[in-house]
Amino acid sequence: HAAAERAAAESAAAEHAAAERAAAECAAAERAAAERAAAAERAAAERAAAERAAAERAAAERVAAEHAAAERAAAERAAAERAAAERAAAECAAAELAAAERAAAERAAAERAAVERAAAERAAAERAAAERAAAECAAAECAAAECAAAERAAAERAAVERAAAERAAAECAAA
Repeated sequence: HAAAERAAAESAAAEHAAAERAAAECAAAERAAAERAAAAERAAAERAAAERAAAERAAAERVAAEHAAAERAAAERAAAERAAAERAAAECAAAELAAAERAAAERAAAERAAVERAAAERAAAERAAAERAAAECAAAECAAAECAAAERAAAERAAVERAAAERAAAECAAA
């Protein structure tokens, strides 16, 4: 009986030890599974963080590229506006120069016309003076001719009167 109890006790102890071993192995397996799950979660979290960081980097690079493109476009626009302003200024200067040259040419033409007009007026005045002098000369010659004719007529009248007086004196002497 004692041997049977001992055997039963040993068998119970062996079963208990086996159960504890199984429980310990189960607990170890659960711990290992939990550690594996935690490691997988950590790896997933790290992967997600890396992907997020990569996405943020890509977004930052995209924003920087867009900013650089916008700055480039603004610089090109400013350069184009500057070039247009310079072109407009050059055209304005050319137009002013052309206007000044036109005004100078018109002034020169007006001065030339005035000089020609003055020369024509001077020539006309000289012609009129020459014609007046010629008319006065002709009038003086006419007056001289009339004077000489009158003197001649007076001399002839005096000669006739002298002859008549001599005749009368002769007749008187004869009588």
